[in-house]
Amino acid sequence: MENVSQKEGLAKVKVVRKNSFRSNLPFYLLILPAVVLLLLFNYIPMVGVLMAFENFDPWKGFFSPIAGSYGFEHFITIFRDPSIFGAIWNTLYLNLLGLAVSFPAPLIFALLLNEVTCKPFKKTAQTISYLPHFLSWIAVTGLATNILSEFGMINNIIAAFGGDRILFMTQKKYFIPLYLILTVWKGVGWGSIIYLSNISSISPELYESAKMDGAGRWKQARYITFPALLPTAMILLILQAGQMLGSNFELMYGLRSNYYDMEVISTWIYDHGLNGADRDLSTALSVFQNVVALILTLAVNKISQKVSAVSLW
Repeated sequence: MENVSQKEGLAKVKVVRKNSFRSNLPFYLLILPAVVLLLLFNYIPMVGVLMAFENFDPWKGFFSPIAGSYGFEHFITIFRDPSIFGAIWNTLYLNLLGLAVSFPAPLIFALLLNEVTCKPFKKTAQTISYLPHFLSWIAVTGLATNILSEFGMINNIIAAFGGDRILFMTQKKYFIPLYLILTVWKGVGWGSIIYLSNISSISPELYESAKMDGAGRWKQARYITFPALLPTAMILLILQAGQMLGSNFELMYGLRSNYYDMEVISTWIYDHGLNGADRDLSTALSVFQNVVALILTLAVNKISQKVSAVSLW
């Protein structure tokens, strides 16, 4: 009898395994478009990495001759060309400033919204704050250019109070503040959603117990809210650290002018790779950029794991 029951159990398992693909077919069809897009735009183009190690010839394609003795000639050129070195430094400098300003902004905004007791005002402020996220960067730079132009809204207000009109888009000292302001304005509302959802998952009983112990709003935030948000903040920090050599091409390209042009990696690749047809060097710079991003992600993840016991893997 035991053997019979075992055989019946095995038969049922086989039936379940046999029908598992059919039963999950609707779910496979749902993820199929995402898989196809991932293959088309992320994995298949990776074959183009070979261009970084070759003197690319359009007629020979990926069978072009190797660059130099070992294929690293273009990478050596990267560190010899002053324009490339300047673009790398500008990219790193802007990202360090962005990390100091843009990273804590959503967290601070979420904490401030969490303290608002008027629900209609809270919902209205949150909705208005994340609407800029849905605008393209070119639209954002177009708005900024019109508002800050010689006869734009800002200069009209300055002139109304008797001041002199300022040419914001033609002066170097206004470029970086404008870059940071636009970055924060566009991303702070959307980024705060992650922290607000995390705050909403905190048990209200913890706050009630803290109130009974005489803890004020600051102590509640310090001993309850901040520790609950730390894992999320560390994960976002790890992800952002991998983008330290990345640059917002749309924003940088939109803010460029005949008076001031700050070169970063993405604009250098655009100017030399597309406009100048220097595909080999541009691909090598992109490969270098991605390798550094991987190293930074691994390093920050390891540090986070030791300091806060939070990591991506």
